[in-house]
Amino acid sequence: MVNLLSNAIRYSTDQSKIIIKAEDIGKSIKFWVQDFGKGIDEKFQERIFEKFFQVPNNTKSQYGTGLGLAISKDFIEAQGGNIGVKSELNLGSTFYFSIPKSI
Repeated sequence: MVNLLSNAIRYSTDQSKIIIKAEDIGKSIKFWVQDFGKGIDEKFQERIFEKFFQVPNNTKSQYGTGLGLAISKDFIEAQGGNIGVKSELNLGSTFYFSIPKSI
């Protein structure tokens, strides 16, 4: 959650709104972090969870390592959960993940 929230802040404009949600979906809890930043081109959305991958030409991400989302994915999947993203250019991104209530 911390990584998704810090990314939302990093890639949003100043004074932009960020929405955080959680929902009980039976045996799991689902979390969302939605921003209204520049969004992620569809051709890169599958790769953003790969180690060391950074979206090209994204000046704010140049100081990162490209590990945050990969580590988040590994951590969530190790708990039996899943993670994903929905994003549109110039409209923002929604990162979501779910984890079981108990393993």
